Amino acid sequence: MKHTIEDRTIALAGVFQAAQMVDQIANQGNCNSYSLENSLQSLLNTAPEDTLAVFGSNTFNIRQGLTSLKEFMTPKSQGITPNALRYSISLLHIESRLRRDSENLNVISARLEQLEKQLEHFEITHENVISAIAEIYKDTVSTLKFRIQVNGNPTYLQTPHNAEKIRAILLAGVRAAILWHQVGGRRWHLIFSRRKYLQAAERLLSINNH
Repeated sequence: MKHTIEDRTIALAGVFQAAQMVDQIANQGNCNSYSLENSLQSLLNTAPEDTLAVFGSNTFNIRQGLTSLKEFMTPKSQGITPNALRYSISLLHIESRLRRDSENLNVISARLEQLEKQLEHFEITHENVISAIAEIYKDTVSTLKFRIQVNGNPTYLQTPHNAEKIRAILLAGVRAAILWHQVGGRRWHLIFSRRKYLQAAERLLSINNH
């Protein structure tokens, strides 16, 4: 895969999109269904021809993430909530730990392969599939010492389906974080390459891929 600033921006947008959706579910009880479908679908694209192919070869599929990333990279912008930003950074932190954990990576890979059988009968956003993805997260990522604490409205957070949806989305966020590292993304970029990411996000958002 290529290692351009566009590739890194696309992958990082996947991280930010997941974080944004988790924040929305935690505080509003739902999230953008289109973003949800495309983020979960990215888990199954394990041999993409390029970075954008992970998200269905369409920038519109990660529009929410690109917008969120653009807000973060814009100086003095208030466009991204502190929690969504914290989840984004936490996902990058988890990726750096998981990358060295071949045992958990193998379990995730094997379980995602099994999931494809379920998808012969259900859509990716069906509650049975979301529950299965959530279980993968619970059995692997949740066993790491570093864990993401999700803050929000207890009414929404205590709803079992919302909790499962959040875990499933976080797994998609981890997948995007792994992709980001694979195409050359590094955490210091968030401080020293903000302008490059901002410009790339603006370019990608201007592509009219509906």
